[in-house]
This record gives sequence, structure tokens and C-alpha cells, in this order.
Amino acid sequence: MRLYAEHGSGQFLGAELFGPRVEHIAHLLAWALEQKMGIERMLEMPFYHPVLEEGLRSALRDLNSALLQGPAMAERCLEYGPGG
Repeated sequence: MRLYAEHGSGQFLGAELFGPRVEHIAHLLAWALEQKMGIERMLEMPFYHPVLEEGLRSALRDLNSALLQGPAMAERCLEYGPGG
């Protein structure tokens, strides 16, 4: 599973899934994309235990952590270079 989100806003952008019986997770992610959910909002949703979706929750947590790191953004663009 690979998840994508916009750095700065946390907006969920999409995913790549490979494996048996991932159709249910793909459907849930399609709903999240349609609703323009951010990663933090997705993490607020309930996760039933024990199911495969708990792997999704772990991936969302990892992605959320990565979104909180990195260079500062200016108008949705990474600032890079001298003085930036």
C-alpha cells in the first residue's frame, strides 16, 4: 500500500494497492478522495479491530508523520534556494 497526500494541507490525493482482497480498502479510499478528506480527518474515522484496515490506519499514521516534516511551504510550493 502506498498513500499520497499534499504536503502542507494534508489533503489525501490517492493510493496504490496491491494484494488479495484490497477492493474494500480501495472503496473506502475512493470515498475519502471524493469527500476531499485530509489525512488527519481520515485518522479520526473509526477502525474496527482486528481487520486488514488496521494496516491502512498504520499507513495513514506514517504518512501524517511524514507530512509534519520537511521544508516550509509557500503557496503550496516548497521553498528552496538561497534565502528560502
